[in-house]
Amino acid sequence: MSRDRRPMLAAAGALALAGALSGCGLIGQPQNKSAELSEWFTVTSPVFHDGGDLPPRYGCTTYSGGQGKTPPLRWSGPAGTKSFAIVMDDPDASGGAYVHWVIAGIDGTVNEIVEDARLDRTVEGLTTGKKAGYAPPCPPKGERHRYRFTIYALDDPAPFQNGAALKDSLPAIAEHTVGRGRIIGNFGGEQAR
Repeated sequence: MSRDRRPMLAAAGALALAGALSGCGLIGQPQNKSAELSEWFTVTSPVFHDGGDLPPRYGCTTYSGGQGKTPPLRWSGPAGTKSFAIVMDDPDASGGAYVHWVIAGIDGTVNEIVEDARLDRTVEGLTTGKKAGYAPPCPPKGERHRYRFTIYALDDPAPFQNGAALKDSLPAIAEHTVGRGRIIGNFGGEQAR
C-alpha cells in the first residue's frame, strides 16, 4: 500500500470504528474496490464456520455448557504486520453494538490463537461493560445474537495501554490498521437454562 493512501485509510477506519458505539458496526466496508481487495483477509475457526453457531462452551455460564472460553481463531494477515488486535462485539445488543473483547499487541508473526488463549505481552482495553478481558456471549434468554470476531493487522506493536476505554482503544486500532478480517458466530436462543 502506498504511503499516500495510508492516512486516508486510517482516517476512514477511525470514522468507521467510531460508529461501533452507535450500533453501526465496528468497521464498515472499505470505500473502494481496490481497498476492499487489499485490506480484507481470511479468518476461520476449527470449531465453527462463518455464520454458524458458536459451541456452548464459548458462552457465559447462564447457558447450559457455558464455560466462557475464547474460541480458537486462525487468520492470514498481510506481510509486514507488526501486531494484530481482536475486537469481538455483538451488533444485536439492545443498546447498539456491545463490545465484548478488545485485545492488541498480538505479535505480527502469529496467525492463530488456541481455545481459551492467555496471551503474553498483549494489552486489553475495556469492554462496553467497562471491564478488561474477554466477556463471553450472553444474550438475554430466548434471544439469538451474532458475535463478530474482527482481527486487525496493525503497523504498531500495541496502539493503546492496558485498560484503555473504548473511546481510546478503538480509534487507536483504526489509526494503525493495515488490513482486517472477520468471522461471525451465532449464540443464544433455546440454549439458556
